This record gives sequence, C-alpha cells and structure tokens, in this order.
Amino acid sequence: MKKYTLILFTVISFISCHFPGGSIDITHSQYDHYYEMTARFNPDRTAEVENYLDKELSGTRKTFVNTRMDADITLEDRTTFYIKKTPGYLNIKFDKEKNSEQAFTKLKSVLEGIGEVVR
Repeated sequence: MKKYTLILFTVISFISCHFPGGSIDITHSQYDHYYEMTARFNPDRTAEVENYLDKELSGTRKTFVNTRMDADITLEDRTTFYIKKTPGYLNIKFDKEKNSEQAFTKLKSVLEGIGEVVR
C-alpha cells in the first residue's frame, strides 16, 4: 500500500509541476539595441496580466483586455514595441533605438512586475 501511495504522490507532483497551467517561465533579455521579455504562465492569470498592462501602460484605455495580439503597438506617449499575447503567453520586444531612454526604463519596470502578477 505504501508503494502505491508513493507512486500516486510522485505522479501527482510531476503533473502539477509540469502541467502548463501550473508552471511559470519568464525570461528577460537585454541587448545593445533591444530588450525582450517572454512569459509563459497559467492561462487563468491572463486577465490579471491584461489588466496590469492596461493600468501601467494604457491609462484609462482598454488596449490589452480580451485580445489576442501579434502586432506593433504605439502608445499615446509614442512608445512603440512589438507584442504577441495569447492566453498564458506574452512576448514583448522593445527597440531601444526607436524609443527614448525614459520609455525603456518605464517599460522594463512594468515588464519586471509581470512576475508578481502571474504568481
């Protein structure tokens, strides 16, 4: 009986740790000319991520909520970046040469906060 309990516990642990809805993977990459962040997270947290992005980047406009995106975006302050967003996935690429240092600092700070939102 102990053997079956141990096997069952091991299988459940493996599934919960490796099931896409239960894992979080966030990568930040910075290069001379661009910055990129990719996040894979529980699709159930997508609405929280969308609301966070709207609050931090769009002000009162609802730009990111309830959308799948694969596009270049220009915000009201003329910050531009590429975004690909589907439930449980977010990828943003920011060209440092096309944007100001202030825009880079703000976007990077916002994207570093994604980790807290998806947990």
